[in-house]
Amino acid sequence: MPLLSHNCMSSKHSMNKKTIFITGGASGLGKAIALRYARAGYSVCIADINDERGEETLRELESMGADAIYLHCDVTREADLIAAKDTILQRWGTIGIVVNNAGVAVSGAIENQSLEDWEWIIGVNLMSVVMGCRIFTPQFKQQG
Repeated sequence: MPLLSHNCMSSKHSMNKKTIFITGGASGLGKAIALRYARAGYSVCIADINDERGEETLRELESMGADAIYLHCDVTREADLIAAKDTILQRWGTIGIVVNNAGVAVSGAIENQSLEDWEWIIGVNLMSVVMGCRIFTPQFKQQG
């Protein structure tokens, strides 16, 4: 999983940082959440499958002075979410907030939507949230 980052902090200082992880963070609501928390002084990790938008959002966050990283992350892949958690912990030593924001939709009449479309929608909109909660909840409990 590629990690794109430009601002680095020492491990000792990073333990005191407020951190947030946002899936679907490269655009739309996820990007708006990232920008809002960056303005509030949080270290921000955005995750998305659109690398071009992810890099653009990362540059915008950094131009605000935020300590930010972008991770290419397919939220339907448990391994990607585990790698994101590990990367955040390695960089900042803590995870403060997780926003399972990634979501997808298709348009048109239901009879024209394939079962593969529905499996994709359920995978991103439901199962990725379940996986995100399963992966990050033990860390939250450990952190107290």
